[in-house]
Amino acid sequence: MINIFRTEFFRLKHNKLFWVLFGVCGGLPVLGILLSVFITAFFGGMGMDVEVDVWAAMRLSNIPGQMLAEFPSLMSDNAMLSLICASIFISAEFSFGTVRNMVLARRSRTEIYFSLLITAVIIAVAYLSVSFATTLLFSASIFGFGSMSATNAFTAIITSFTLGIVSVIFVQSMMCMFLFCTRKLAPALALPLVICFFVPSVLVSIVQFVAVFKSIGDELFMPDLSWVPLYNSSMFDFTSKVDGALVGKVLLYNIPLSALFITLGWVSFRKADLK
Repeated sequence: MINIFRTEFFRLKHNKLFWVLFGVCGGLPVLGILLSVFITAFFGGMGMDVEVDVWAAMRLSNIPGQMLAEFPSLMSDNAMLSLICASIFISAEFSFGTVRNMVLARRSRTEIYFSLLITAVIIAVAYLSVSFATTLLFSASIFGFGSMSATNAFTAIITSFTLGIVSVIFVQSMMCMFLFCTRKLAPALALPLVICFFVPSVLVSIVQFVAVFKSIGDELFMPDLSWVPLYNSSMFDFTSKVDGALVGKVLLYNIPLSALFITLGWVSFRKADLK
């Protein structure tokens, strides 16, 4: 397995797509902060005779807390960019016949599978880390966390990063499952994107429809959307206090589903005909 890692990291080190998307991940938070400053300055000064203190407004709005709430989401920028990079990078091992050559060289399929899976996760964590570091460097250090206490701010940072890791593992395990089942780039890239973007909305729509149907002829029924899988990871609000119950619900779904995806991909690859 160590030799496989060395080969993969050597290829990754010289992969232009990896570094381009890595730079994009690091730059997007800066663009988001500049856009927030521009919007605050533009709309804050409209129709007012007094000068607006943009910096004071930014500090009170807790922009860092709002940006940290995006990392646990399955649709975060770093999760999507790492999905694109990892799917293209690892699928090349199949299209170039590298995986077949590994099998012929008597590398076990379990060793090959988990080496490539861990490589995909490392790519995702690298993208998450640079995006997270840039967010803290250019937002938290400049604007602070509003009225949040130091303890709550620290808890929000740790929780956001931890849940971000859980989310990218979920996405990458799903990508590897489709890739090792089909050994093709298109489903490995397209299907996780569809699931991450559309399935949460579909599930919420179903829950809301059931709630409306149940409310007919009865008292109003308000569903708890924090129980909706995949959707609940986008419900975090780190501008105040961390919702421990919501954290538990996200982990309750994402960790077992990630384990399921990893198992299905491994079982499929063990029986795959690579000729």
